[in-house]
Amino acid sequence: MAKTTTVRALMEPDKKEKVGEILKRLGMNHSDAINIFYSLIEEFQGFPFHLKLPDEKSKSATESTLRPEVLSSLKESVKKNRRLGKLLAK
Repeated sequence: MAKTTTVRALMEPDKKEKVGEILKRLGMNHSDAINIFYSLIEEFQGFPFHLKLPDEKSKSATESTLRPEVLSSLKESVKKNRRLGKLLAK
């Protein structure tokens, strides 16, 4: 078996449960999904989808492929994981 490492992420328990049910129906678990996502990031050399901030003039995010609530959730996750990283680095 290949050497492995641990990835930690913070998220709302309700989200984890809902996604876990979807993954179960797809025949995979959270680790499988994370590995797939990381493989895509590696292959695309970035996120495997378009991620763009709203245009400053129009304040419109119509060009983004992510719904505003998904983008907001992503931003919050980044903030929480940065704080966790700083705590663990101490």
